[in-house]
Amino acid sequence: MTIYLIRHAQSAFNAVYDPNEPDPMIFDAPITALGESQARRARTEVSQLNLVSVIVSPFTRTLQTAHLIFGNQLPFQINALVREQLCNSCDVGSPPHVLARDHPHLNFDHLDECWWHDGEKDHRGISVEPHEALQARADGFAEFLKREQVHSTAIVTHGNFIRALTGIQPKNCEVIEFAPR
Repeated sequence: MTIYLIRHAQSAFNAVYDPNEPDPMIFDAPITALGESQARRARTEVSQLNLVSVIVSPFTRTLQTAHLIFGNQLPFQINALVREQLCNSCDVGSPPHVLARDHPHLNFDHLDECWWHDGEKDHRGISVEPHEALQARADGFAEFLKREQVHSTAIVTHGNFIRALTGIQPKNCEVIEFAPR
């Protein structure tokens, strides 16, 4: 089973976030110019892999990263299971109609209006996703990959999701080979 996890490129949130400062309140953050160059470098690395499809988180930063890496060469499957753990403003997504407007070549019809974690809101108005919920989602996704015998696939996703699957905290645009256990 050849599956590769790819963390998104640097986002506008990543560029300014300081854990000792207040959340900069950048919702569904796009990638930066540095992020664009990271994705272009990753394109070279993944061009050596024998991939047939791409699973992408519906966040803007992952969609932009996947487009820069793969262009229109492979089919994209948008899958909210591989979204980031909601911890900060950047982890609040955009509704499907906004994503469809910004990415008209992709299909978002299967997404719920609120496809990110939704629960009790904190002082910022953000519903922080408990680690247990993230881990259960990651475990369920790994089971899906095994059950469906997914192979030759790249998954463009997020740091906390990759860490929940593998125990690895990846850098932006790092490519990690993954075999579900």
